[in-house]
Amino acid sequence: MGMSDRKHQRRSGGLRRGWPAVITNALTVDVEDWYHATFLGVPESAWPDCERRLAQSTRRLLDILDEARVRATFFVLGCVAGEMPDLVRSIAERGHEIGCHSYDHRQVFRQTQTEFAADVRRSLELIQGASGVRVLGFRAPAYSIGPEQHWAFKVLADQGLLYDSSIMPAHTPLYGNSDAPRFLHRVANGRLLEIPMATVALSRWRFPAAGGVYLRVLPLDAICWAIRRLNKVEGQPAVLYVHPWELDPQPPPMGRNRLARWSHTVNKGAMEGRLRRLLERFSLAPIREVFHLNGSHSAGGGA
Repeated sequence: MGMSDRKHQRRSGGLRRGWPAVITNALTVDVEDWYHATFLGVPESAWPDCERRLAQSTRRLLDILDEARVRATFFVLGCVAGEMPDLVRSIAERGHEIGCHSYDHRQVFRQTQTEFAADVRRSLELIQGASGVRVLGFRAPAYSIGPEQHWAFKVLADQGLLYDSSIMPAHTPLYGNSDAPRFLHRVANGRLLEIPMATVALSRWRFPAAGGVYLRVLPLDAICWAIRRLNKVEGQPAVLYVHPWELDPQPPPMGRNRLARWSHTVNKGAMEGRLRRLLERFSLAPIREVFHLNGSHSAGGGA
């Protein structure tokens, strides 16, 4: 672990006195339909003609979580809340935390600061109206807040949000920032908490271990090892994620891009079983509970 990671680990409170022997990890869900996925490149003009499969796959995921008695944070698109308010309210009524995932999955670096502020404001109105609960957190589409988009943190704080979970602190072909702190820290002059996705640091290298395609492609034992390492060696909770479409056994045709099709569909048949085993092996809860967020910036610290 590098000096920067140790510094932010101390600031986040991950190893503070009284940290429980069994660490509860954060389970999150990005609530988007298959055609919202950025790497598939489905143009927005084609979305009205795309087959809607989100409701059935989300309900399937909700049933799985109910069976395991696990609650999660569901980051919802504003357009989904506008189109399917009953689904969003059902998520909230089952006891899950509701977060914001932007309006229509447009990457932050493709927007101006003014456009992003309008997007977040519109999304919060729809999501909070549909769910009937206050939204505390945000996740950017495709982890698209990079070093040049730190202005986005101020926008989120100005909207009254308490935390962001948009940073993948490792480099990947699609996104990521390997220079970002790996653990909870403050941004926007201390007004917002940043809660990064789970990564493992080995020597000078960082590897994503957060879920999604990594949960489908990597051996399950490797994912479990990474979570245990974060918990037992670094004293930190892992922030994990899944998409409802990853549990869809019959995805529709997805165009000609072979790499995009592969990343979207690889090992989807194994996803439910792997998720169930994670639910059995680890303590999992919504972000707001893992980091003790109750409407104030009481969790952790750091400039």
